[in-house]
Amino acid sequence: MRLFVAALFALLAFSALSNTSSVAQVNSATPDAPANIPVSGSSISGSTIALHASSTMNVASEMGGAFMSPSKCDADGNLYIRKYAMDRPLLGPVVKIDPDGKRTALFDPAAFSQLALDRADAFSPASDGGMYQIAQSGILKPRIYVLHFSSDGSPSSPTRLDADFEVYTFAAFASGNFLLSGVQRDVQNRNDRGHNFTAVFSADGRELAQLSFQEPQGPAKAGAKSDAGGRQKNAQKEAQKDAEKSAPTLDLADAEVGSDGNLYVMRSSSPALVYVIAPSGKIMQTLKVAAPLHGGVPSAFHVSGNRLAVSFWNEESQTQTVVVADAQTGRKIASYADPTGLGTSFACYSANDGVFTFLKLGEGNALEVIRAEPQ
Repeated sequence: MRLFVAALFALLAFSALSNTSSVAQVNSATPDAPANIPVSGSSISGSTIALHASSTMNVASEMGGAFMSPSKCDADGNLYIRKYAMDRPLLGPVVKIDPDGKRTALFDPAAFSQLALDRADAFSPASDGGMYQIAQSGILKPRIYVLHFSSDGSPSSPTRLDADFEVYTFAAFASGNFLLSGVQRDVQNRNDRGHNFTAVFSADGRELAQLSFQEPQGPAKAGAKSDAGGRQKNAQKEAQKDAEKSAPTLDLADAEVGSDGNLYVMRSSSPALVYVIAPSGKIMQTLKVAAPLHGGVPSAFHVSGNRLAVSFWNEESQTQTVVVADAQTGRKIASYADPTGLGTSFACYSANDGVFTFLKLGEGNALEVIRAEPQ
């Protein structure tokens, strides 16, 4: 839902709402290991440090294929990338790429043919080397499933959830429970904008707890006109907004499991809000990660050891800045800029190594994996 890949990925707009979808287990640092936060390197504005590519790798097996954000990593450095399939755009597979650039598994929701799936969305790498993915069958009365794939990509087992809402954000706890977030609405009522719904489900599909979140305060609007012409224009804009009512802002945008077994779940707000949620559904903590000085909207994040890395995208300047913060307090540690366009899909972060991984399509639509470090 709303991440900034290349212009090619505009045709993936059907996921703009759901692909806030996303969810993974990025634990490249051990729980007690101190993170290596580089502070050297060329500063480009105050305390912001420039990132530079340390390696670029073309993935031969993924030539000529668009991909969808977000992408994920596991503790072993494997990449999980959701591909766009022209013949079934809502049921594209996820490929697993090892650190050497070799495809080691293909997780294809079409393999669960008995479920007659209509779409598959957010996914979460599993501790056994496989993957979990949220999927849906049916439109008016959807059946919601969590698909489990084995490490070799073969279908393992589906779990039907006791849920009847449109799921856009999904993540698997290490304990086996699942977090789902989306919109609940009457699909037969065109005027029903729906309402947010977030809950934790057990491994066998039972709802354990519903969660509620305080609506974040948006930035104040500036430049309001006091003249009659200004009031008329504002009234016209408001009328147009009312006529083009859309779904409510989603509770949650993306989620990853931390080394403590809790889920770290981001909301697309400014500052970025990251909720720490226990497998029981209890919100343990709310972290606020401030945007960089020049602003931006959080578009992706990753958890590694005791660090959070949040990517902020500035639409006006078309620039990306990654803010690294303490995973216990939300306190900003460093900001890293991407002055050379490393890749608009922020895929991984390793706190121990101080390495950021980005994806993009290169020449001939070759998938490029770019690892960057401050220099």
